[in-house]
Amino acid sequence: MTIIGTREAAFLLGICCQRVRVLLSQNRIKGAYKHNGFWRIPLYGKMPIVIPGSRGPKGVWCHRKRENPTIIHVNQHIIKANIDIIKENPQVSIEELIPVVSLKQTNHNDMGHQMEIHGPCRIVYRPLKPLRCGAHLWIETYHPVQFVDTQFKPVTARQPYKNIKGKLQKNAVS
Repeated sequence: MTIIGTREAAFLLGICCQRVRVLLSQNRIKGAYKHNGFWRIPLYGKMPIVIPGSRGPKGVWCHRKRENPTIIHVNQHIIKANIDIIKENPQVSIEELIPVVSLKQTNHNDMGHQMEIHGPCRIVYRPLKPLRCGAHLWIETYHPVQFVDTQFKPVTARQPYKNIKGKLQKNAVS
């Protein structure tokens, strides 16, 4: 039987690490136990089993292993927009620039300035069959990926695309 930690369980379930810890504290992940202060989560058929709660809406975690990889893409149009921002104000900080690294997972599209890939990955170049967003070059991985900010704090680094869209539109107008 394979045993994993909270980060790997969060990736497999498609939820954040904090939600996994809440489920663990409620004894809702089958067979999970603590060893030397760390949670150990067994896999049943390549996935941890989450016991449904008795109240509230149905959980939105993945019930089977993901078939599609996580895609990481660097947006060249945003890089060009950031260059224009830097030309207007050379003293601008990195936090004021528009994030260029895009993380595409299933139905999520999050953006940030830098990230860590925890495991093997591959770089894909397909000029004849680009992604829906138009990207010809991207990185694919089935392993956990975590955004980090300039102080290497993962909490503030990930930004949903819907929040970035406003910055893009404001920059296009000016």
